[in-house]
Amino acid sequence: MYQTTQLYKEKVYAPVRTVIGRVTFDISDLTAAGDILSLTTSSELFFSRKDQLIDKNRNATYNLATLEQDRFRLDGSFSFPDDTVANNGEVGFISSSLCDVNGVFSSPPTITIDFVGTHSSAGLTVTFDSINEEYATDFNASVYDAAGGVLLSQNVTGNTSSRCIIQQQIVGYKKVVITIQKWSAGNRRARVLEVDFGIVQSYTDSQLISMNLIEEMDMTSGQLPSPEFRFVVDNSSRAFNILNPTGFYKFLQQRQEVIPEMGVEVNGGRIEYVPLGKYLLWEWTSEEGSLTASFMARTNLDLMANYEYEQLTPSSKTLYQLAVQVFAICGITNYSIDPVLQNITTNSLAQKTDCRTLLQMIALAGMANIFVTRSNIIMLKRVSLGSPVDEVTFDNTYSEPKIELDKVVKQVDVNYWPDLNTSAVQSVSAAGVDLGDTLRLENNTLINTAAVAASVANWLLTQKSYRAKYTINWRGNPAQELADVIGIENTYVANMTAMIVKTSLTYQGYLSAQTEAKGAVN
Repeated sequence: MYQTTQLYKEKVYAPVRTVIGRVTFDISDLTAAGDILSLTTSSELFFSRKDQLIDKNRNATYNLATLEQDRFRLDGSFSFPDDTVANNGEVGFISSSLCDVNGVFSSPPTITIDFVGTHSSAGLTVTFDSINEEYATDFNASVYDAAGGVLLSQNVTGNTSSRCIIQQQIVGYKKVVITIQKWSAGNRRARVLEVDFGIVQSYTDSQLISMNLIEEMDMTSGQLPSPEFRFVVDNSSRAFNILNPTGFYKFLQQRQEVIPEMGVEVNGGRIEYVPLGKYLLWEWTSEEGSLTASFMARTNLDLMANYEYEQLTPSSKTLYQLAVQVFAICGITNYSIDPVLQNITTNSLAQKTDCRTLLQMIALAGMANIFVTRSNIIMLKRVSLGSPVDEVTFDNTYSEPKIELDKVVKQVDVNYWPDLNTSAVQSVSAAGVDLGDTLRLENNTLINTAAVAASVANWLLTQKSYRAKYTINWRGNPAQELADVIGIENTYVANMTAMIVKTSLTYQGYLSAQTEAKGAVN
């Protein structure tokens, strides 16, 4: 379950609540950040991290205290920087020089980014100090072509936002220079968290018509569904129309980043947001009749299908090591692997397949599950039906949860493969079960011994014993995640305990949800 404050936990189930949806859409050139020749700045503070200016993280990890006027409140919101710079998390660029009492820099801090090749985008977005809502009021953004000619020199004056968008189509640029002249508060250092080579736009209730998240996991890892996020925005400005010469349409690219969040008003109008993950733009359409634009986004799990794996000769390693290798092939770093997979060895043999399928094979051989967390971490983890971390009561449901029973499984047959041409079957039967289906796992060549096959068969029998499927139509809690164990109120007995296997969140100015969970039959 995603960690929230106590106030959030109280307000999300309050009889009257305010829920706000927000989608941050990064309409940037996908190749620019990976094509940096050099990134230089004027002098910076000792724990500044200019390399983080292009890492797509626009939120500081901590509110770090420095020797600046009125910038260390004694309310527990500030932290002291660590001498080990890596321990400070996301910092971005912090200038060593301070502005004067009026916010003016005598020596303006600069950021210069040179590219190997040329790039095009719908503009530039600069994110300043978003924690404290401080920013450059006056700055210049200059963009140059390959010959050093000026494509754009934009003087921004009177800016009032920690995220400033320069919406101007820029084609064929090779260098970007940001020069900060004046800050929003006196006696401060300049702080820049991110420079995006495009438009980073947040859509909330004034423009966000609807959003929907569907995420799912299979307790047996027999299927590997990927989360899907859809949202619809007001397109009355026709910014996303294909024929608009000054619009965004020609700058839309598959895999551009989409970050949805769901917030609950906790006190005094303050909204506490819960992330719903980070997604990659997949499909988009504009509807001229309704003046809306619709988008569908998916996760890195889908991208793994684009990478191939083949191992025709034995290469002994643990399932943990093989999983690390697979993620590396796909260029994915946001993952977590259960350490228990270090205890299972495989010869790594597999006919040519895609990495998404191979990850599923690793999960089955390691008796683990695959799902994506709210923090956008791909989890390869053994899950268990432990104590509930949250409860769904009648106060928050639209009707009593529906209960269905899956078929009984009496036997599991698992093939194991000493080599790619030889296999044998290991069978395990459920104790005391005479009637039921037989489940077969035949083609997982990462299972190489009878002992591992027997362990997998027993695990599958256990997972299939969670036959009770609960479907709950209710108000919803965005902090609940796949594999969370919840208590479910019912009319007849004590709360039922079950694991969340599917969530559908729908927002249309208000939040509603459908949750599916599986548990044992009482």
